[in-house]
Amino acid sequence: MNRDEKENKKEELVKRIVEEKGEKAIPILIKLLYDEDSEVREIAAEALFRLGEPAKEALYKELKRLWEEGVEEDDITVLYIVDLLGDFGEKRAKDIFYSLLSKFTIEEAILIIYEALAKIGEGVKLLNILEYMLLEDGDRTRYGDLVAMVLSYIDHPRSIEILKKAYFKEEFEGEIKEYILRAMKNLIDRNPTYITRIGKDIIEEMERLKWS
Repeated sequence: MNRDEKENKKEELVKRIVEEKGEKAIPILIKLLYDEDSEVREIAAEALFRLGEPAKEALYKELKRLWEEGVEEDDITVLYIVDLLGDFGEKRAKDIFYSLLSKFTIEEAILIIYEALAKIGEGVKLLNILEYMLLEDGDRTRYGDLVAMVLSYIDHPRSIEILKKAYFKEEFEGEIKEYILRAMKNLIDRNPTYITRIGKDIIEEMERLKWS
């Protein structure tokens, strides 16, 4: 089975869960977020997102329960819930998101929490650390794409300026450079005035890539 076929099968399964089971499926879908199989977790997460408000409420209660019972260090299972609540724009989770940062030592996990914070409007507070991670940190080429994506959710002139500096750094090339471009495009789509800040070379490269 090729990649397209797998994606189509996944889409059919998600649709069937949402249309046939609806809200009744929420408790079991939350349990499936802890499944060992990453594909199962992804299907559960997508179905929960499509179930909307009832799923958001259940996920927020689950996050509170986990935090009150104690989240173990670097327990990545909670990150699926963090990511979904960020997508839902759940501002009530803000304090728990910030508290969870102390539970992770893995940069990729911390960046998932940063992204969720950015999605609920806390992104400007993160700009200093994100600028350091993308432009100065010794591991910036390892997770530069993730930092770029976090910045793409922060509607602030500094975000576009940080990404612009990163674009012209020689160590960023190939896929990471494309993520940086995509992040700038996402910001420009939200706030077209930013196009005046990026310069002709970057605009031409965006046009060459022909994103939809």
